[in-house]
Amino acid sequence: MSAKDLYFVLVIFNIVAGIAVLVFRLYIANFELAKIIAGVRNSPGVEVYKSYLDRSLLSRSFAVVNVAAIVFFYKKSIKNGRLDEGDYDNFPSSLKFRLKAMYSITLLLGLMMLVLFALGKYCGWLK
Repeated sequence: MSAKDLYFVLVIFNIVAGIAVLVFRLYIANFELAKIIAGVRNSPGVEVYKSYLDRSLLSRSFAVVNVAAIVFFYKKSIKNGRLDEGDYDNFPSSLKFRLKAMYSITLLLGLMMLVLFALGKYCGWLK
């Protein structure tokens, strides 16, 4: 397998993984956003997303990403007052894991996309 072939495989993997994360985020937005909002009901930073429960799937997906960021960076969110420490401690561990996994995989895929773009430009595979 040549370097160009490996590059192509990695780009396809990044795209497919990104679509899978998007589908997972839409699933969470459609079926579990109410549980997530209920789990952090005392947190001022999440208060604004309660109104997103009755909106479109895209709006709920936006709310999921923002709540996932609050949960992922929980120390900073608690320090800034966006997240109540009791809410974080009592948040269901399975939802916490899924939100953190989704957010970290999204960050990793974004970083991978930037590295692949820079590598493709450097090697002359992208014009």
